[in-house]
Amino acid sequence: MSAAADYSVIVCGAGLTGLTTAWHLRQRGVRVAVLEAGDGVGGVVQSTARDGFLVEHGANSCTLTDEIEQLVGALDLTAAVRIAAPLAQRRFVVRHGALRAVPGSPRALLRSPLLSATAKLRLLAEPFIGQREGDADESVAAFVRRRLGSEPLTWAVDPFVSGVYAGDPEHLSVKHAFPRLAALEREHGSLARGAIALARRARSSRQETGVPARRHTMVSFADGMATLPRRLAAALGPETIQLGAQVRAIAHEDDGCTVTISRNGVTETLRASTVVSTLPLHALTHVALPAVTLEAVARLSTVAYPAVASLALGFRRSDVQHPLDGFGCLIPSVESRRTLGILFSSTLFEGRAPADQVLLTCFTGGTRHPDLGTASTGTLLEIIAPEVRALLGISAAPTFVHHTSWAHAIPQFDTGYDAVLAAADTIEALIPGFIIDGQFRRGVSVGDCIAAGATIAARAVAMLAACVAPMPEHPRAVDPGTASATVA
Repeated sequence: MSAAADYSVIVCGAGLTGLTTAWHLRQRGVRVAVLEAGDGVGGVVQSTARDGFLVEHGANSCTLTDEIEQLVGALDLTAAVRIAAPLAQRRFVVRHGALRAVPGSPRALLRSPLLSATAKLRLLAEPFIGQREGDADESVAAFVRRRLGSEPLTWAVDPFVSGVYAGDPEHLSVKHAFPRLAALEREHGSLARGAIALARRARSSRQETGVPARRHTMVSFADGMATLPRRLAAALGPETIQLGAQVRAIAHEDDGCTVTISRNGVTETLRASTVVSTLPLHALTHVALPAVTLEAVARLSTVAYPAVASLALGFRRSDVQHPLDGFGCLIPSVESRRTLGILFSSTLFEGRAPADQVLLTCFTGGTRHPDLGTASTGTLLEIIAPEVRALLGISAAPTFVHHTSWAHAIPQFDTGYDAVLAAADTIEALIPGFIIDGQFRRGVSVGDCIAAGATIAARAVAMLAACVAPMPEHPRAVDPGTASATVA
């Protein structure tokens, strides 16, 4: 590191990925600073306790991966973990105005009214559908129609995509948004054959090692999901995290990088051997970078981040007819409603509502209704609350309301996304010592962000050791069975 450098690594952004990156760097003895424009940490992972309710602003839960479990243990948070109620395994989809349980097994699918008899017969043909020729990027919708037919797209995949990405399956790239699905076809020629092969592999591994397979355990914390970024920030300390520091410019200088920030109306420049951006692309593209990167930055700016709003509504339990016996419900676009989905928040975890009340978290906006993502609380109460009352048989007005709006919520991995990743690689090559990483590369779930932190920290350490900017692979995977960015 240059003698003039203030830090070995500067991390831009104190969201969950940035905090985890900095924590791993500190564990390796790296002198690191985290710059955050806002007045708090966690990005969209925020929790609010009010009037006996505990409301999540973003992610409501996460699947307990190995990486999360290890981090929770290292942060001494194990006692704060709360496992979702068994009912969380049950999920609903709205069809013709009624909540229908999502089948949990092939046998349940045969009895389910969610799909027609014709659609069920079409599913049986999936192993005999040939692979698509050519390597052109394929949308999620085109992939599902080709392999499974139109009804699974309408009643299962479309609402699921809204739940995870608040996006449109006609535009999202299957290989980037759901790479594991694309891999099943590529490696096994069929989704069904691929699922069978994975099950056999897992069974064989259990027999050889004696270690039981990890179940998809859904968890949160006693005080909400914000517990995780808050504890990371506490572990890093106030000397590491600099709040109110708006990144204005990043440039290469000598054997490192400079970061120009504005704070309390004062502009200053910090120096580091390596600078890591975990900023969302809509923020990074407003940072001044060297002119040579202009074309690549323009490509990054094409990634959409549609606005999403959550409306947390409390009701007296006696006023709600539906038993709320599940995770929640997703609403297909064909239903022509403006609510994307509803979480039964007080069913999932204890302590989310007073004993005689329930808490529902409703989502709207996204690519389906972009105007509602930034609408006022009053507007959403006029539009969303009546839909919720009709679907769940609610006979009274809410006793509690909490509205959260994210103007730029979730990156959309649309077809042609290879060009976005190539543009990020180009910028890294043009600015030695600069790393661009985060959700847009690694995935949008809490588990993706935690895993990304370790990966990004390793990249930064390798860059420090080599004193050059490497050009590694940037794998990203979103598991459609565990992603939980918004509703699913």
